Amino acid sequence: MTQRVDPNILTELKAFGAMGIEKCTNCGNCTAICPMASEDEHFPRYMIRLAQIGMKDELLGSKELWLCYNCGDCSETCPQQAEPANFMAAARCYAVTHFAPLKIGYLFCRTPLLGGFITVLMVLFFGIFFYGERQTVATDSLKLFHFIPRDLVHNAGLAAMILIGLVSLMTIFTMLVRIARVNNLSFRNFFNGTRMNWVQAFWEAVVVQSLAQKRYREKCEPSQNSVKWYFSKWFVHAATMWGFLGLLLATALNFLLDILGVKATGTFVPLWYPTRLIGTLSGLLFMYGVMVLLVKRWRSADKAHSFSRPSDWIFLILLWLSGMTGFIIEIALYLPGAPLWGYWMFIFHMAVSLVLLLLLPFTKFAHAIYRIVALYVHALKPVAKPVTAPASAD
Repeated sequence: MTQRVDPNILTELKAFGAMGIEKCTNCGNCTAICPMASEDEHFPRYMIRLAQIGMKDELLGSKELWLCYNCGDCSETCPQQAEPANFMAAARCYAVTHFAPLKIGYLFCRTPLLGGFITVLMVLFFGIFFYGERQTVATDSLKLFHFIPRDLVHNAGLAAMILIGLVSLMTIFTMLVRIARVNNLSFRNFFNGTRMNWVQAFWEAVVVQSLAQKRYREKCEPSQNSVKWYFSKWFVHAATMWGFLGLLLATALNFLLDILGVKATGTFVPLWYPTRLIGTLSGLLFMYGVMVLLVKRWRSADKAHSFSRPSDWIFLILLWLSGMTGFIIEIALYLPGAPLWGYWMFIFHMAVSLVLLLLLPFTKFAHAIYRIVALYVHALKPVAKPVTAPASAD
């Protein structure tokens, strides 16, 4: 099979954060130290070699690219200080940009100031939009969905979910096409039962690996690690993910109960009310995870957090603002009367949350989606072998 070579890929990857990778001599130390590496999974030496010789299609079509959890061990022990962990993170961002139908990722990775400026403009735009749709302010109690009509909030959220759903499906399809082409697979391989039933593979990818994070806990967090469990990498990432999913669940349940006529959206209910309790506990878990991630990046706590792309900061700040404003609004609901600032905080919360939703397929959170797809393919264990890169000269 003819292999196309792109001599510019290494330069492009540097713009995405793969700084120092030109120092790599392909010694193999990173693969030797990587807890994920095996005879069938080559981390990260194989991917680095693909980039060095310009095999762009093979790099983007490698499912192993998404199975790395960025523990940073390879960078900690690299004798050349080539930062292979940063290379893997940059390669994933590079892949996200290429898979997505809209090249918004370039704004954050190649022109970060412009990307940040556009993000602020988007928040201002939606804030002004919701402000223009405001209704009369109630003074007896905080009635958020009378101030901003419930139907408007519902329709705006639904439109955003449909849009990001379509974009996500298109990017996942593009990713599967890449993997199939590079590994000489047909789409039948992704749904066959010769090695493992595809339903079992889905369970393995979504529940066992993504939600329970089995590989991350068992391989990337060794038992002798002196870090407390609540600061461990797997738990911090799991807390962020579980909290985010819990908030989505609470929001969906609120709208469902409203549709069924059980409870009007945005009305006061006791803290022990199921949807409020799920939302509050999920919000606390979510905010904990985001805060620890922000602090680790600010302090460059380890090699995995030593280099942050502008898109990392923008996404984490949006997450923090969304969670914090949500808690402030919940506090306002329990205060006597109707504090005026609660209404304005609600507008800001809606604007930030909507921008966060719209940017999800183009930011780091998209990795969670692509990782599930890669884990699914990995669980199926297709019989075809990937194209091997030429060995480095001794």
